[in-house]
Amino acid sequence: MGNFIAAVHGVRQVLVGRIVTMDGNGTIYPHGAICLEADRIAAVVADPCHVPNEFAGITPIDTRGTIYPGLIELHNHLSYNFLPLWSVPKTYTNRNQWREHEPDYKISISLPSNVIGGNVDVDYPRSIARFVECRSLLGGTTTTQGLSRGGGSKWYQGLTRNVEAPRDTAFPAAGGQTLDYTAAQIATDLVPALQKDRPFFYHLSEGTDQDARQRFLDLEYTPNTWAIDADLISIHCTGLQSADFQRIAAAAGMVWSPLSNLLLYGKTADVASAKAAGVPIALGSDWSPSGSKNLLGELKIARIVSDRLGGLFSPEELSRMVTSTPAKMLGWQGQVGSIERGLKADLLILDSDAGDAYAQLIDSRENDVLAVLINGRPRHGRLGFLDFDAKEQERIVIGGKDYVLDLTEAGDDPLAGLSLGTAIAKLTFGLAHLPELAASAPSPTIMGFQAIERDAITIDFELEDEQQFSTLQDIMKAAAPALKPLPMSPITAVDDPDFIAALKANINLPTYVKQAL
Repeated sequence: MGNFIAAVHGVRQVLVGRIVTMDGNGTIYPHGAICLEADRIAAVVADPCHVPNEFAGITPIDTRGTIYPGLIELHNHLSYNFLPLWSVPKTYTNRNQWREHEPDYKISISLPSNVIGGNVDVDYPRSIARFVECRSLLGGTTTTQGLSRGGGSKWYQGLTRNVEAPRDTAFPAAGGQTLDYTAAQIATDLVPALQKDRPFFYHLSEGTDQDARQRFLDLEYTPNTWAIDADLISIHCTGLQSADFQRIAAAAGMVWSPLSNLLLYGKTADVASAKAAGVPIALGSDWSPSGSKNLLGELKIARIVSDRLGGLFSPEELSRMVTSTPAKMLGWQGQVGSIERGLKADLLILDSDAGDAYAQLIDSRENDVLAVLINGRPRHGRLGFLDFDAKEQERIVIGGKDYVLDLTEAGDDPLAGLSLGTAIAKLTFGLAHLPELAASAPSPTIMGFQAIERDAITIDFELEDEQQFSTLQDIMKAAAPALKPLPMSPITAVDDPDFIAALKANINLPTYVKQAL
């Protein structure tokens, strides 16, 4: 997700403001300067008057704000993120209960995602890609995880970086597995995957019962030999017991998605034991049916849980869960995750430089964002704040404030000409007409005559079992009478007046979380 090779070269910029470096020393410059040259950070100085000579003649941009590394998200399912929050019907104890046996999951999530994403009108999958990437970007995210089946749809070619398809050899590409491995597959599939010397994401023990924990115990594929090493990144870990985290400490780390866990299971991972065992922890908002809109929202839930645990994590520790910690877990710390000389210029700039800098990040909403830069290129920002290098700029309003999006890509862009506004309108119509779209799905014979390949027109939905495209069309038609129209939720939390109320209506969300929202 990001045309980084085609980034503008030779451009120098100087950004002035409070700088939260997230370096190993936790350095914060109250009024410093970041010197950018093309896509990299050339220098970081405590005093804007002391920039390197080659930047001395450049008029600095005084942000009057606070500058952070761009946020890094290590757990998401991007292709589902146009769906509204799910009204969870019961408390589950492991994910296979809702994924395989809950009728309302099929009606509210599985089938709608396939009807829209599997539509022969390619503007539907194109609109999904445009919407979900912008959803991340508007929340300050510059790197995300969650391309379907670890590959990378042809539609995801711009904006944010993706850990499975970084398209830059300086970034190790990650692999991953969403569905549970069987005990036998640990040796045949997971162990070889961990021998490829690259990050590997595995949804581990998502649930609270013994069946969920068994997925962890299965990692001991021969006596005293565990499929856990420094390449393994474990997502969820809700079913792990306290002592289990001593084993997970040998992995790269775990990804915590507290809101999704609480909405589905009423509990989340034992992060106190994880911290005590020295397990690195990153954050992920999971997906729109049971997660936050973006990392800014997930940070707030993480803080609520932390406070419930007696202030388990400091504001700095929480902030590192979306910056330096995930970068290290990926092996990307030499490229992103902190503001240091030589790293990529992936930056998030927030309004104001007052108060605690780490708490400011956690408190911020989407309309507190001044700008988001990827490779030194402003991709999103407050109108009139930064110069945008784009042939076409899209203006949007977030929380009553005017913003500009730069969605253009060099070369053959599969989303060329598709604005965020158009994508939202397309998806809004599709969700409102789900029964009609499902009923009109073309027959397999027609699809065959058109010689259209599934991967050329759809976004794979990674939580679904493999199935033939023709079967998918048959399922759509059969399900059409049961489908119901769904609303299109606003892309940001600040513009969604019903979001908090919907969270509070969830039957599983603990009272202490509801009271703190």
